[in-house]
Amino acid sequence: MMLAGTPSVHAAEPCEAMIEQSNQQLDAMRRHAAAIEESLRGLSDSLRRAEQRNVDQTRQIERLEAELRAQRAVDSDEQERQRREFFRALRRRLPVSTLYEVLPDRLIIAADPVFIFGNGQIGAEGQDRLTPLADTLRGLVAQLPPDFPWRLRIEGHSDSRPLRSNSHFNSNWELSAARAVSMLRFLVAQGLPEDRLSAVGLADTELRDLGDSAASHRRNRRIEIRLVYGALPPS
Repeated sequence: MMLAGTPSVHAAEPCEAMIEQSNQQLDAMRRHAAAIEESLRGLSDSLRRAEQRNVDQTRQIERLEAELRAQRAVDSDEQERQRREFFRALRRRLPVSTLYEVLPDRLIIAADPVFIFGNGQIGAEGQDRLTPLADTLRGLVAQLPPDFPWRLRIEGHSDSRPLRSNSHFNSNWELSAARAVSMLRFLVAQGLPEDRLSAVGLADTELRDLGDSAASHRRNRRIEIRLVYGALPPS
């Protein structure tokens, strides 16, 4: 009986060995898969940290750039340099004309050849004469840094004589303001950005010529355009 049962015992041993070997291989594969999964988790964490560092660095760069722009915007020396360059370029590009005068800090436009007499509107001939000037201003404005709080301020000025028998305006304040607004609207129609323009009427508070002659009054009736800085309205 023992002789007859011996082959069965020997036959079972190879099967058990194969099962054991398979189990060991499965365990090895599980450990390898676990190691790969752990490595992938580590790589994913590293990638996530790297992406967060990039985001933080980008935000820091943007903050520093914004601070630099703000500092430059309030730097009076930078503003003055930009202003001088703007009007210097304007003087170079414009042809010589009796219609306007370009100073280092502003553009002066004679009112009489441009506006209808006693009125706040620009005449047809005035529009024709102003168009080359508006084209030049539009080109120069496009070169100004958009992140600076710059603005073109359009000032209306009158002479010192009170208005008489004017059916449109009661005072030089109203006339000078209306002319400044008309000039603003004309420049906007010519393509200048409306959100970078402002208009103000100053009447006779800043006379160029204190004389009382017809020539003196004519010099005082004018539009002045200045490059100024200040907070811009929210977009």
